[in-house]
Amino acid sequence: MRPSWTKVAGIAALGGALVAGCGGAIGKRLASDAAFQSQVMGAIAGSPELAGKMVDQLLAGDTRALVTDRVLANGGAVQGLMTKIAQDRSMLDGVLNLAVQDTAMKSHILALFAGMKMMGGR
Repeated sequence: MRPSWTKVAGIAALGGALVAGCGGAIGKRLASDAAFQSQVMGAIAGSPELAGKMVDQLLAGDTRALVTDRVLANGGAVQGLMTKIAQDRSMLDGVLNLAVQDTAMKSHILALFAGMKMMGGR
């Protein structure tokens, strides 16, 4: 589905204003105008390229912890992340290596592995 011309125009206007140095005015409008906020966020969410750039910006700044907390509070997102990690040996190894650095977690992981071994796991 192609974005509507109003969304494209809104993005162009936002970009033009930011380039022209009016970022403060745009920020104030985004904070105070719910309809404009929805229009801008909808345009970003509707474009994989823009959404990717926005995620990159959010993860690069002081908002990383906020993004992480919000993702981890979303059951579907957490399930998707766990599925990706479970299907990638390098990521799974990395998670296990981090986890076993904590003594209590290492004991927990070893207990899980022992239980799997007793149940006939590979």
